[in-house]
Amino acid sequence: MIIARLFNYFIVFSVVGWLYECTFCTFKGGEWENRGFLFGPVCPIYGSGVVLTMIVFHFIPTGVNGEHPIWQIFLICAAGSLVLEYSTSFVLEKLFHAVWWDYSRIPLNINGRVCLPATCGFGLAGILVVRGIIPFVDALPTENYPLLNEFVSLVFMFIMGIDMALTVASLTKIVSQLEKAEASFNEKAQAGYQKVKVAPAVIASAASGALTSAGSSAKDVLLTAGSNARDVMSSAGESMNEKLNRFTENLSWRDRYHLHTMREYRPGKRGSVNADSIREFYARLQEKIQVKK
Repeated sequence: MIIARLFNYFIVFSVVGWLYECTFCTFKGGEWENRGFLFGPVCPIYGSGVVLTMIVFHFIPTGVNGEHPIWQIFLICAAGSLVLEYSTSFVLEKLFHAVWWDYSRIPLNINGRVCLPATCGFGLAGILVVRGIIPFVDALPTENYPLLNEFVSLVFMFIMGIDMALTVASLTKIVSQLEKAEASFNEKAQAGYQKVKVAPAVIASAASGALTSAGSSAKDVLLTAGSNARDVMSSAGESMNEKLNRFTENLSWRDRYHLHTMREYRPGKRGSVNADSIREFYARLQEKIQVKK
């Protein structure tokens, strides 16, 4: 029964966290922003944080006045949020090569995954949880309804399981398609590199031909080279648009949902020559699906 109660609390506070995130980001950005990782209105990291706080402070002895010192609550909750937020961001990026939040522009951040202002904010929120929410929850007569607790938790688990399965399937499909686009960019970049590599020999040959040919001139050679360069650039632009159109053709509403909520796609191979191209591709992809909405 204890596990059922804790799971119910996890769902409830995940919903509360989702409401907070969406409200905060909507007011900050001036337009509605869904901050959920799953399809349902939940942010599991908040539910996990609150439930872990309830468990940890259940085993930590209280002070002489029967309460935990504020400084102790702040430090433990801040440190816990630091570990939870960093590890969650790290795991999500390793699994899906994407991030759902980024603190890179905020001072005192670590790899954009955590930052001091947010960590301090979670530390202060922990004080509210320990001093206000936990006593309120403990006072609820939930222990008097064990069967109801278990039934509700089973319903939540069923819904959460479906949500997780759909989310993983959708994100796996998106990542697979993005990796194919990344490989395509890499092939084109390699082909371009080979052309640049042999360019000096080609230019020397063209110059030699211009000097020995009475009907040709250096100006003609330069104009031809410029025309070829424009053709190559035009072809590259068409290729990008074709990839975008092909990518968006078979996207389901679930795929579009995740593409909208993902803040940034980070290629699996950070040092690859196509990293900038795939980032540009993803940015234009987000713009395209937003226009189609």
